[in-house]
Amino acid sequence: MTITEPFTAPGRGRPTPSPAAVALAVQCRKAKALADTATARFESMPTPAESSAAGGEVQLVVRPTCLADWVRWTTTLGIRDVRRMTNTGVATVVRFELDGVRARLVGMGVPALLAKTYGPYRSKGSHHA
Repeated sequence: MTITEPFTAPGRGRPTPSPAAVALAVQCRKAKALADTATARFESMPTPAESSAAGGEVQLVVRPTCLADWVRWTTTLGIRDVRRMTNTGVATVVRFELDGVRARLVGMGVPALLAKTYGPYRSKGSHHA
């Protein structure tokens, strides 16, 4: 007799997963499904998105060539609160929710586009002559 599943062996019992583990598994599956369909879903956008999923979160990485492309992405995704955007120096990252799944939009080069249009970013309290 060949046993393919170790937990079906006599004397072994599979532990019952916790509700949190089950919920995370569901979120991971949803995130993976969204990431897998993102290319087709957003094919009409001006720049293609590289999509991935990890830890129940979808990540979309875009490389806009102008601020209008970035605005189109944020508008399409329903992102309206610029206070949720973080500039990392080379990218702008914003967290949001997409179809009930945690998501992150990463705009590579957006800080440079903003600086080109509005001038260099200066944090509050910085004193430049």
